[in-house]
Amino acid sequence: MFPLQSKLRLIGSVLGIATDEDCIICADNFYNIVTFSIQDKVINQTLQLSKDREPLHPFSKSVAISHKNGRVVTGFTSTSKGIVLKTKPKITPITALTWQKLEISKITFSYDDNYLATGGEDGRVLIYTGENYHLLLSLPPFPDYISSIAFSECGTLIFSTCFGKTAMVFNILKNTKIIDFKTDFVVEDAFFYDDNTKLFCVTRGGIFTYDIYKQEYLCQNILQDSWLTTCQKLPGEEFAVVGGKYNPLRLIRISNNSIVDTIPSEYIGTTSLFLDKNLLYIGYSDGTIEIAKINTAEEEMLEYLANDDLRSCLKLIKEKNIFLQTLPQYEEKLDSLWQDKLLEAIDLLAKDRLQEAQSLIEPFMHDNSKKEEFDYYLRQKASVAQFMDLIEEKNYTEAYHLAKQYPHLENTMAYAQLEKLWEKSFELAKKLLAQDAQLNIQKVKELLKPFANVQAKKEVISTLLKNVDKFLQADKEFKAKNFIEYFKICEKFPFLQATRSYKSALLVGNQIMQRISALENQNELHKALEVCKLLNAMFPFRNIANEKSKLIQLKQEFSQYCTSKQLSKAFEMAEEHFELHSMLEYKILYDDFKAKSKIAFGFASNGDGKGVIDTLKEYLNIKCWQDKIASILKIAYLNEFIQNAYQSSQNINWKESFEYYIERYGKDEELKKIATEMGLENILKSIPQEGNPQGYLSVSLAESLLYINEQSLN
Repeated sequence: MFPLQSKLRLIGSVLGIATDEDCIICADNFYNIVTFSIQDKVINQTLQLSKDREPLHPFSKSVAISHKNGRVVTGFTSTSKGIVLKTKPKITPITALTWQKLEISKITFSYDDNYLATGGEDGRVLIYTGENYHLLLSLPPFPDYISSIAFSECGTLIFSTCFGKTAMVFNILKNTKIIDFKTDFVVEDAFFYDDNTKLFCVTRGGIFTYDIYKQEYLCQNILQDSWLTTCQKLPGEEFAVVGGKYNPLRLIRISNNSIVDTIPSEYIGTTSLFLDKNLLYIGYSDGTIEIAKINTAEEEMLEYLANDDLRSCLKLIKEKNIFLQTLPQYEEKLDSLWQDKLLEAIDLLAKDRLQEAQSLIEPFMHDNSKKEEFDYYLRQKASVAQFMDLIEEKNYTEAYHLAKQYPHLENTMAYAQLEKLWEKSFELAKKLLAQDAQLNIQKVKELLKPFANVQAKKEVISTLLKNVDKFLQADKEFKAKNFIEYFKICEKFPFLQATRSYKSALLVGNQIMQRISALENQNELHKALEVCKLLNAMFPFRNIANEKSKLIQLKQEFSQYCTSKQLSKAFEMAEEHFELHSMLEYKILYDDFKAKSKIAFGFASNGDGKGVIDTLKEYLNIKCWQDKIASILKIAYLNEFIQNAYQSSQNINWKESFEYYIERYGKDEELKKIATEMGLENILKSIPQEGNPQGYLSVSLAESLLYINEQSLN
């Protein structure tokens, strides 16, 4: 059941929804901005920005509402301009966005509201600061209208796509393109997940996920006649809600893009989705807004889970809240109980008790993967029955032969019991040989006789009888918990690796690995290295221990560079080794740059290139920051041009000044806009060079690009 809490209504199609501490803020395609009380859902205030202008398309994306600070941004039809409004104390315009060349087609805020991005019919994506909405940077141009823009949760990355089916991931912090790729369908909406390394995208033809760093598609699910328009990630990053023009909402499993459930609603034409803690807001093209409480009946569900009562859980999902199936505790409980229930069901199938088997696993059948697994065994029940008959007859040779022929039999309860019988017999055999090998040899042979002709066991039995002393020596070291010596013996005599003791010893090695990880997490790197030496002495873990040691030493080296302020080497290591990104030193290193780049941007907004260079002087020769510093200086140069446009007292040679800019950034749209506003468009047109967008990499930094009184650049 859909846990609907309440409904709201706008006049036009709902193009934006968000909340602040006490208001629900909405916008429709008739340029109406409306706020409702978050408590009683009563309208607080409303403002229509334009009554005469043609409305936005019902599925337009040229409206955005900030996540925290009550800002609304909207574009308009037939103009390249947008407007930013505040909603408190009154809905009031605060600034205009004028940098787009053609009509705005997409607007979005970063999750922390530090950035605002707009995309337009000119194929350009522009990023503004969330503080004062000054232009921060522009992405490399796209070949067509912008169709979607999404920020990563950390605010560092931005994903953009166009109607020409080109997609790009761009690093805002470094002002560099990470990757661009082609898509099969036009992307309508997207979000980052898995620590901002992957993308979930909805398109006009279905869903796909993409790995940014491996640069490959992870999964694609083509959905016929499903023009999807919007998506919302749910807490935990396991599931998402997607909506479309013609279909009801769907609940999607992110890992494989499968449809988990269809969310019932009397409305279609989803235009917007917004999640505020446990409240999901859904906007439709007819003006309806549904508000669903996705944690309805959660406590009741957790009680059922604590008692392993999956039938009551399923009933609760169907009757009260469809979103309860996304709880991680429910997923974990299904997985933890499934194998045992499946084994029981397989045994019932083998005894031709189909109805009982189906009843037993019914609570799991909501999960398609488990349904498919059971269906597979249902089709194989004849071989399961034969296998169980062979075990009952103690014909273990044929039973193992059949299991080799049909591998699925190894997942049955009967096979597990057979293996348990083998291990028990083998351990007893070792015990008898330890007591008196010569006296008990015949007893051992008789004990292991049922397994003597099983191909996989024959060699182990033969080895035991020929190497009794080796088995006894290994058991002695194992019981004394002298695992270093134990693994040395097992490495020297590989046949010992087929024993139960060896499997148990591996668990000890895994515990040591966990200890290393815990020390590493506590930043006790020296102690972690010492434990690695212990693990290295155990041959199954030697490669893992060596890799861990290298990583810890890498972290130590990086930490030393950070402590001693050797920034160039620290950033070089950070860029080269992704493993360092989880360290506190890494965060501090990059946060320091962010803070200084924000100060530098303040100077850039005032046209002060010298202030930018002085602020970032520690970073000027660090390769990974060249693009970012150049982008901040670009803003400084543009603002410097504007501020000096009408300074008649200075003898500025604008042609030379523009040429300096073009040499560094090319004859881009920002320069064209500035030149037009300054009335110097003809001077710019007289310059034949188009320049290079990355020319700044091969020329020196300059505090100013103004060519005054024939003085060279500083």
